[in-house]
Amino acid sequence: IVVGESHDDEYHHELQLDLIRSLNESKLPLAIGMEMIQSDFQVQLDAWSAGKLSEEVMQAVFELNWSDWPLYREIFLYARDNRIPMIALNVPLHIVRKVSQQGFSSLTPEEKGDLPAGTSCDLRNPQIAFLRKSFQGVRHHGENGKMFSNFCEAQTVRNSGMALKMARYLEKQPDRRMVVMTGIWHAVKYGIPDQLQRLGKLSYTVILPETPFVNKENAGSAEADYLVEQ
Repeated sequence: IVVGESHDDEYHHELQLDLIRSLNESKLPLAIGMEMIQSDFQVQLDAWSAGKLSEEVMQAVFELNWSDWPLYREIFLYARDNRIPMIALNVPLHIVRKVSQQGFSSLTPEEKGDLPAGTSCDLRNPQIAFLRKSFQGVRHHGENGKMFSNFCEAQTVRNSGMALKMARYLEKQPDRRMVVMTGIWHAVKYGIPDQLQRLGKLSYTVILPETPFVNKENAGSAEADYLVEQ
């Protein structure tokens, strides 16, 4: 279950927690997949989920990866208190940075080790229109063809890497359902779900909160299974 978010929107995190709580109370075995934590921090997440890591240490680990701990704190506490495994999905930052600056072709075979074969940015993919909106939001000085291509490849690397982590975990834990917390640009069906389809192994449901960029006017079943009004 892929649940999109605007990272700084408190309501979106309340929606995620409500869903996690509801599924857990229905006795459905769960895991929580997180874009916010890079995959090389899985050991720390395992310790947290097992109740073996203090909140102070977990917050420090989180802040090495992300920002706005207070917005995510209640979800982390609920996972710990209910012993729900948390899965670090994101590709290590140094790989994402390298691709965003130099393109996917710059990666070494070792750096490609945790990415599906053939990962690349398909500029014909319908997600490109969504990515261009995101790109314009972070590149205020204007768009450059090569710069956008690298940005697109970096986003695709993250999508494909996160999808592969999800697939590997659920292959080992087939009775569990994973609630995936990730940004809207990754959660939309053209993002992580598209990469899951390419892996050919997992079914999914996409839930997106409405935002100015994703709403009833410009998003339908091709983007999400459910749009949630705020």
